[in-house]
Amino acid sequence: MSLIMLVKWVYLITKRRISMDDYLDVKMDIFEHTGQRARLRRTLTISGLIEEILKEFDDISQDSLEKYAIYLKGVDQPLSKRATVTDLDLQPQDELVFEYKHHTILENLLPEQYANLIEEKSRKTFTIQWQPAVIGRPTAEAEHNMMLAVDVQYIPDGMTISRRHAQITYADDHYYIEPLTENNPIFVNSKEIPFETRKEINNQDRLTFGKHDVSMTFTTQQSTKPAPHGTKSQPIPPVSSQHFQSKSESTPQPPPPVPSQPPATPINVSNVDVILSEAIAPHLIVEHATDEKRIGEHIDIVTYPFVLGRILPVLASENGVSRRHAEINFDPQTKTYTITDLQSTNGVTIEGNAILPSTPYEIKVDSHIGLGPEVLLKFGM
Repeated sequence: MSLIMLVKWVYLITKRRISMDDYLDVKMDIFEHTGQRARLRRTLTISGLIEEILKEFDDISQDSLEKYAIYLKGVDQPLSKRATVTDLDLQPQDELVFEYKHHTILENLLPEQYANLIEEKSRKTFTIQWQPAVIGRPTAEAEHNMMLAVDVQYIPDGMTISRRHAQITYADDHYYIEPLTENNPIFVNSKEIPFETRKEINNQDRLTFGKHDVSMTFTTQQSTKPAPHGTKSQPIPPVSSQHFQSKSESTPQPPPPVPSQPPATPINVSNVDVILSEAIAPHLIVEHATDEKRIGEHIDIVTYPFVLGRILPVLASENGVSRRHAEINFDPQTKTYTITDLQSTNGVTIEGNAILPSTPYEIKVDSHIGLGPEVLLKFGM
């Protein structure tokens, strides 16, 4: 997309003639269209900006607005879609990045860190074995269902609880609860927790969800240290204060290489986001490509799902490869790596055997993956 077209779509956001003070000029990366200059109206919401981008960039899939997010460059927290440019206090020196929404990191807890929620009426016990542990009901989203630790759909009045009602996190030997919905309350020991805050919870605290008083008792394997007298809920920092914030300090342990089934056997897995340490992160080696300069280059796989396609600089000039050709996933429960053809134009092969689209196939160290007719990659650790 040309710079002229980019200027056109940001001006099309409004048809009224308004002063230049009502606009903000920023630099923006839109997938491989990096370093673009965009003029944004200050009353424009992030959601509105995403919609305008999808209208003008016809090579970006528009099947779901929720798949995309806008970030400040270097900040892992997405900008709030309801916030305006003014609300976020964006500045001319800020750089924005439009890309697929980052997936939540799933971290398994150690057995001695497990906690429980006991529902008062049914006495059903839910064990918290990972964090963040979502409290709510299932959806059609695989990532949400993987995070769902407390499925309330079958307990009394469970359907009055939001699908993503709250989440429990664990850090530095303390547990916290955080509301995920603005209009369906959470109470800790009868005190409501404001939206966009988190509160420490302790052994035997009583948690109440929704307007129908679905109550649970929180228990740990040993009593946690009591919170200091007068402890208040901790507000989540606004995005505007996170310009220099680093990525999450809590990083799951990297998975070891795992034994594999034959490469062309489809299996069922769910997408889980895992961050790996750079030292042993899986990678792909380019063994064949139309751009011979790329042969031998490494593609480090540092997060899941990891999308392969022309969105990667190393594959940007490969016309036989789709923008989003395939994705690699890791399932920490079964310890398997898989690749899925994202309904690409020219297909995916494993060891020369074509795989079905939208179906995950297990891969192992030294598996050869073909993307279209020209690109051949080798999976390694």
